[in-house]
Amino acid sequence: MHPEMTVKNHRIPSIWYKQTSNLSSGRTLNPSMIVMHYTTGWNGEGSRNWLMGAAGGTSNEGSSAHVVIDRDGTAWQIAPFNRVAWHAGPSRYGDLESLNNHAIGLEFVNSGPLSPDGDGQWIDPYGHRRSDDELNAAGGFIKASHPRVGGLVYAWPNYTKVQLATGYAILKALADQYPISAIVSHEEIDTRGWKTDPGPAFPMESFRQLLGDRNPAPRVKSVTASRLNIRKGPGVGYARIDPPGALDTGTIVRVLSADDVWRLVEVNDGPLSGVRGWVHGAYLG
Repeated sequence: MHPEMTVKNHRIPSIWYKQTSNLSSGRTLNPSMIVMHYTTGWNGEGSRNWLMGAAGGTSNEGSSAHVVIDRDGTAWQIAPFNRVAWHAGPSRYGDLESLNNHAIGLEFVNSGPLSPDGDGQWIDPYGHRRSDDELNAAGGFIKASHPRVGGLVYAWPNYTKVQLATGYAILKALADQYPISAIVSHEEIDTRGWKTDPGPAFPMESFRQLLGDRNPAPRVKSVTASRLNIRKGPGVGYARIDPPGALDTGTIVRVLSADDVWRLVEVNDGPLSGVRGWVHGAYLG
């Protein structure tokens, strides 16, 4: 691990630092949350430079983060932890909205899902084909479907052990310095219904456990309606996640967050285990 990681003056002195151009001017961040992301890329320095915008020599003017963590465990801090970076987008968690104003963003270098090409290979977000052997050589992968990217089974590259170790050390340093009360995925706070990061290959629960009692454990509930629609967002205006479209009576779910009467849930057992979506909280008991 990295026992030397501490926060001083809103920076971790032991890791590389250069400030991104993409920050909200005149806005102070008092962080209470941490949002976990993947970069949708394979190249750590390239992802770092992109998120730095003009300061990284790129044309990006719309996104940033606080720290980028490469697959070899290297970390780059690109924003002070008291400045508002642009990583959460349209977002909500409980009563909080626009989570850029409340959260530190950590970006882990990972391509995200690769779609099957029908000939035994996988296509990454940039159109490059990767074989099972190539993905295994890069750290392995899991196969999983996800309602936000369609009904196919996708390849999700694993995060490396050294990358996660660096992530744990950074998160612990942040939790020691700031009143962090929640660690969340970009997926569960996204109000547009299409973000999937950091994805099913990421050990979210092990990161949440670092907060101890400060991070409320997801509540386990069961569906009480005969068929309960499960949707891509908190409201009847959002499309149903299909499959499955609806959850049967007795389906066990974990409640991850709330938005008024709506609950973001993850199915906890059976053939639909891992499916996430929004349901009306009145039909959970």
